[in-house]
Formats: sequence, C-alpha cells, structure tokens
Amino acid sequence: MANTLVKVGLLLLGVCLLAAVPVFADSTTTFTLVGTLGDIGSKDTFTSGSLSLVATGYSAPGMTADMWAKSEGPIETGIGLASEIDHEISGTKFIQLNLTQILAVHPYSVVLVIDSIEAGEGYSVWGSNTAGAGPTGTPLASNQTSNKFTLPDLGSFNYISISAATLDPSVFSNVTLEDVDVTTPEPSSASMLLLGLVALVSAGALGKKLIA
Repeated sequence: MANTLVKVGLLLLGVCLLAAVPVFADSTTTFTLVGTLGDIGSKDTFTSGSLSLVATGYSAPGMTADMWAKSEGPIETGIGLASEIDHEISGTKFIQLNLTQILAVHPYSVVLVIDSIEAGEGYSVWGSNTAGAGPTGTPLASNQTSNKFTLPDLGSFNYISISAATLDPSVFSNVTLEDVDVTTPEPSSASMLLLGLVALVSAGALGKKLIA
C-alpha cells in the first residue's frame, strides 16, 4: 500500500512538473497593408488581431512624406510613396516600420513581403533605433530580389526601413511593401488539454488507492 502511494505520488509530481512547462504552437499574424487605397498620409497604423504596426513614409532621412496604397494586380500591390510616378518606393525615399509593439510579444520571426520587383530591380533593408534614420541606419540586406525577406537580428532594432535598390543602371527601380508576417508562440490548446486529462486520470487513480 505504501509503495503504491509513493508511486502514484511521484506520478502526480511528474504530471504537475510537465504541466508547468508551457507547450507552444506557432501562430502567424499577417498585416495586409492595403486597406484604404490612395494617399494614406505620412504615417499609418495597421492592426491585425491584438498586434499593431506603424508605417511612416520618408522622402529622405528625417523628412516625412505621404504614402500611397495601391492594388493593381497580383504583382502591383502594396504601399509606396505618393509623390512617385508609380506610387512606389524609389530613389532616396523609404518606408519605415515601427516594430516596438510587435517586439514586445517576442515573435519567432518577422517577414517582409515585397511586391512589384521586376528585372533589374531590388530593395535594401535597414535597421535602427531612431525614427527616420532609414539608409543612415545599419544595413541588414542589400540588393534583394526575393519577394520575401526574414528580418535578421530580430529584437536588435525597433525601426526597419525599406528602400529601392538598382541592380541594373539602365533600370529605374521601384518596389512596394505588400505585407508583414509576424510569427509568435502561442500555447497549444490540444497539448494543454491532454496534460489536463492526464492529471485528472492520475488524480482519480490516487483517489481509488486511498479509498482502498
């Protein structure tokens, strides 16, 4: 009897310790940056679920400029600068993202989705902890042509800037920022339910032993 109680007690202790360890599943939040089309001002806040993301347009470091949201087909969608002829990111202009609120939830990854990349065009990404720094910040990537870019050194910079990059001197490079995908850890409800059932079964077994 005593040995049985000790074994059941140890089992319950193990279940409790296991239940105390969070079990997480990845959850991805997508910020679709094209809601209201046209001129959206120099600063706009995008919300998805409980998270928010602030985008600001700049014509040069420290000089804000109105942004433009466009949706002109599968490869011509996103936000750029209102003053540009194609309403995209080009020349010295850039769009900066404030990730402060997102970084507070400790995301696993943040992915930029860049659109309107044609032959000879590309983009560069910069990090800083100063609003408006843009290309005067820390270079994170240059001359990128993939439509998706996963931010490195996540958490090191509160501000991320996107500027156009020219791969071919004969081409006028301009791109748009379409989406931002944020992956965060969330408790797995199925795993937590399973742990709860195990605990209930173990508790029932202990009760039967004590009654016996």
